[in-house]
Amino acid sequence: MRPDKLLAVQLEIDGFERAFAPEALVVIGYAGRDRAAVEHHIDELAALGVARPPSIPLFMAFSPGLIAQEPSIAVTGANTSGEAEIVVVVDGDEAFVTVGSDHTDRDLEAVHMIASKAVCPKPVAASGWTVDAVGDRWEDLALRSRIDGDVLYQDGSAATNLHPLELVAAIPWSGRPPGCFVAFTGTVPVIGDIRPSAGFRAELGGPGLPPIELSYRVETVPELAV
Repeated sequence: MRPDKLLAVQLEIDGFERAFAPEALVVIGYAGRDRAAVEHHIDELAALGVARPPSIPLFMAFSPGLIAQEPSIAVTGANTSGEAEIVVVVDGDEAFVTVGSDHTDRDLEAVHMIASKAVCPKPVAASGWTVDAVGDRWEDLALRSRIDGDVLYQDGSAATNLHPLELVAAIPWSGRPPGCFVAFTGTVPVIGDIRPSAGFRAELGGPGLPPIELSYRVETVPELAV
C-alpha cells in the first residue's frame, strides 16, 4: 500500500464515491448524555485500573494514518477489541456520517488510555450519509455491533450520547480547525463483558436511511520467543 493511501478515506454517498484527505483524527470518549451513567462507567473502569479522564467528554487527537478501510487489521497482543461509533467526516463546509470502530488495546488501557487507542487502527465503513439526509433524526439512529460471527455485542440508541454535531463543534482545537478531519463521537455499552474477537461487525441505521455496515477481521501479530 502506498503511503498516500493511508491518508485517504473513501465513502460512497448517494451512489457516488467521495474521497477525503483528513488532516486529523479525533476520538471522543465519555460522550454519554446521562452524566450519572458516565460517572458510573468511570467508576467501573477505575476498578480495572483505568485512570479518571482529565475532561468529560474527553477529546483525543491522533494521526489520520490510523484510519483503516481494509477488510482486516493487524494488532499487537491478544486483548484488543472494537467499539461501534458514529463517525462524522468534516470536509470544509460539508459534513458526512458513517460508522467506525474505535479498536482499543485493553491491557494498555489500564496504563494509559490515549496510548491504548493510538496503537490500534480505526476501521471506518465504505459508505455514509450526508448530514442533511439525517436531518432531525439523530436520536432515532441505532448503533449495533456483533462479534464472533453473529453474537450481538452492542445494541444502543444514539440518543444515549451527546449530539454528534455538538461534540464535533466542541472539539478544543488550539488554532484554526483543519479543513478536513474525522471524528469518532462515542459508543454505546457492550452486552456482557468487554472482550476480544477474531472479527467485528458494526451497523448504523435509522428510519428512512440505508444501513451503513462495517466488517473487519482482527489479525494478531505473531509474538517472539522470550
